[in-house]
Amino acid sequence: MTADLHHLVYQSNVTAPLSEAELEALLTHSRAWNHSHGLTGVLLYCDSHVLQVLEGPQHEVEYIFGRIEQDLRHYDVTKLADGPIPQRCFAQWSMGFKAVHPEDFAYLTGYLNLATPSYPNSLIKTNTEAASLQELLVSFVTDHKIRY
Repeated sequence: MTADLHHLVYQSNVTAPLSEAELEALLTHSRAWNHSHGLTGVLLYCDSHVLQVLEGPQHEVEYIFGRIEQDLRHYDVTKLADGPIPQRCFAQWSMGFKAVHPEDFAYLTGYLNLATPSYPNSLIKTNTEAASLQELLVSFVTDHKIRY
């Protein structure tokens, strides 16, 4: 395992729904930033809810997450998983993206409910549960069409 390879999964709400044009602009900017800083991941967007996985060098992941937490376009930013990883799950995407419909989130029941961001701290701290969340997200984005 590369000691510096890290992942962070968070969810948040956006202050105003994003139009397709706004999402495209956000993705273009994020992909350029991520590519130049060694970050990969995926972003799910649904009715003003965001779920994002970030992977890369620990200092880069922590830096960009700090910026996300301060971004006025987000509120209720909740970290779901955070820690070292043996390898990237989303290495092919500087920022994969999928806009999903609320009914698609039924697939994630038992792990998270994007409408109510209240999670026990143990979810953030246990690598086994974080790995399960990561695996679930990988299967979610690879089982359906994703926009690159």
